[in-house]
Amino acid sequence: MVGSRKYLVAVSGIIFVVLVTASCARQDAISEAPPAQHTSPLRQDSEAAELVEAGQGTADLRALAEQGDAEAQLRLGGMYFAGQAVAEDAAEGVRWWRQAAEQGHLPAQTGLGGRYFNGRGVEQDVAEAFRWYRLAAEQGDEEVLAFMRLNAEQGMMVAQANLAEMYAEGRGVIRNEMEAIRWWWQAVPQSPVEVVVLIRRAAEKGSVAAKIALGRIYATGRGVFRDVGEAMHWYRLAAEQGSAEAQVTLGDIYVDGRGVTQDTNEAMRWYRRAAEQGSAEAQVILGSMYGEGRGVLQDEEQAMCWYRRAAEQGWSDAQFSLGGLYFAGRDIPRNEKEAVKWYHRAAAQGHTGALAWVRRAAEEGDVLAEVTLGDMYWNGRGVATDAGEAARWYRMAVERGDVEALRWMRLTAEEGSLAAQAHLADMYTTGRGVAQDETEAARWSQQAAERREAETEKVSWFYQTAEEGNAEAQHVLGVLYSSGRIIARDGVAAVEWYRHAAEQGHVVAQFTLGLRYDAGEGVTRDEAEAVRWYRMAADQGHAAAQFALGLRYDAGEGVTRNEAEAVRWYRMAADQGHALAQLALGVMHSDGRGVTADTTEAARWFHRAAVQDVARTQHDSRVVYANSREVAQDDVTIYLWFDLAVVRSTDDTRDSVVQSRETVAQRMTRNQVAEARRRARAWDVVNLHVP
Repeated sequence: MVGSRKYLVAVSGIIFVVLVTASCARQDAISEAPPAQHTSPLRQDSEAAELVEAGQGTADLRALAEQGDAEAQLRLGGMYFAGQAVAEDAAEGVRWWRQAAEQGHLPAQTGLGGRYFNGRGVEQDVAEAFRWYRLAAEQGDEEVLAFMRLNAEQGMMVAQANLAEMYAEGRGVIRNEMEAIRWWWQAVPQSPVEVVVLIRRAAEKGSVAAKIALGRIYATGRGVFRDVGEAMHWYRLAAEQGSAEAQVTLGDIYVDGRGVTQDTNEAMRWYRRAAEQGSAEAQVILGSMYGEGRGVLQDEEQAMCWYRRAAEQGWSDAQFSLGGLYFAGRDIPRNEKEAVKWYHRAAAQGHTGALAWVRRAAEEGDVLAEVTLGDMYWNGRGVATDAGEAARWYRMAVERGDVEALRWMRLTAEEGSLAAQAHLADMYTTGRGVAQDETEAARWSQQAAERREAETEKVSWFYQTAEEGNAEAQHVLGVLYSSGRIIARDGVAAVEWYRHAAEQGHVVAQFTLGLRYDAGEGVTRDEAEAVRWYRMAADQGHAAAQFALGLRYDAGEGVTRNEAEAVRWYRMAADQGHALAQLALGVMHSDGRGVTADTTEAARWFHRAAVQDVARTQHDSRVVYANSREVAQDDVTIYLWFDLAVVRSTDDTRDSVVQSRETVAQRMTRNQVAEARRRARAWDVVNLHVP
């Protein structure tokens, strides 16, 4: 048995390497490629020399060059580089190419850039090289632009700063403020003084992107001393210039009271200015403020107006909130049809609240919701593609008489879904949802058997060992069916193998099974069952399971709400270094929920969470929240907890907590930030906390 276990560990390692290698292949191809400086887009000297036309004398060519003919200057420079018809003289070659380049001659600009980049014939000067490359790129040279981007992605500050200016000014690329800010942000840590001077120069010339970049840099202390006053100065200049991004940021600052006196009226003023010029993020924020009566008189008609404007721009958070207003029908007429429409649109984009609503409706027998879930799993819209789950939901709809669901189920089966083939075989055998048909049953049963045999062959050793009762092999099979990389993804099969391992005490399988019941993936959603498996893993010391159990007691999901019990589980996870549990514990101490209010203790836990590397916090979040769906959801959750911590932090800890939150925000979309803020405010409403 020991030998079998060693072999299992070895094979598990091989499987893991295969999966990781497959997912990272593209990234490795870039990071392990020859350094960018060896792939300069320089036109070769021989190309320039070949431009000398047969029979054209050097004296005539020189005369043209001296008269300012750029083409002649390029040719003459090439001759000096190659030593063709003249003595080889790189300095003279550079002189003639520079004259052509200064007239805007594209080949001369790229050639000169290459000379300075590689230090051939001139002293190497990367800054000068990129000055010429940029001029060429601004004329539309796609090869040079790609070269600049490659160097920027590999961390070259000069390339990053030049790209930032190009995007800010719309020269050679489509103007894009967010891209400009992104490249400046990446360049700052490498040479803070130099880059800040460049950004400030661009800002003083009127660049909105540069002003926003400076605001962020001073607000977070990235490469400079943190200075909220300086940050506000630049944000305000950008906002007054009409930047919706800056206007929303000012609104956030006044709502949170970050470095300024908290002022909801001023926040509303900036949010409204951004919303009226079409900012969906600001529209969502206004909708939530009017809907919750936060800082303004509650007004559902106003909330609906702003939510609709954002929803029609495709913002899933607004779509979900709009559905909620229609469904509740308090100050507006109840309209279930409209509610369902907006919930389904939000769910298709992966909105967790909307997805939970659609799933709950499907579990209660709503045919439209069943078909919607089937479509989502089949197409990978809002959830990970899972043909098995698609087939399961389609079958439920078929058994309620939905013809369209039957068509989709046949399609999934014909494209090789084992789960769909098995479901169809059973349905035609029993006559559930379709007319009983032995021939069709036999056909689908045969296809399912052949498919199962082919898949089993790929992982036959794992099957054999798992069926002998090896918990590790059972867990590996659950992972394989979940990932769909080596064998077809099958959520139902994954759950069954996780269950076999979990029942033998495999702690990771227990926790994963809790996640599956929590999300309703491969099983009917069951909060109580999720809690049962979380508890088993938590009792074995699994930090993420302890945090998950704390969340359930905190919210009363699957258990009777018990804040003291929530604190107990949060503390167990926090003591193991779980960053989100530390934030949650700080929030509980700050609010005095489940424990005596203690701002000093709250600050201690906020500080412990904030000083951890954000990557660790992301890992903690992924383990609890992401399961097999979108990684971006991790950042929404991390931001949510840091946002809750910000409004509860004292002056001593607020800066570090804000900086951690803003670091997470840099890799999020506006929609994700808005979703995180909405959840944070909703959390406060439920838990009666008034900032």
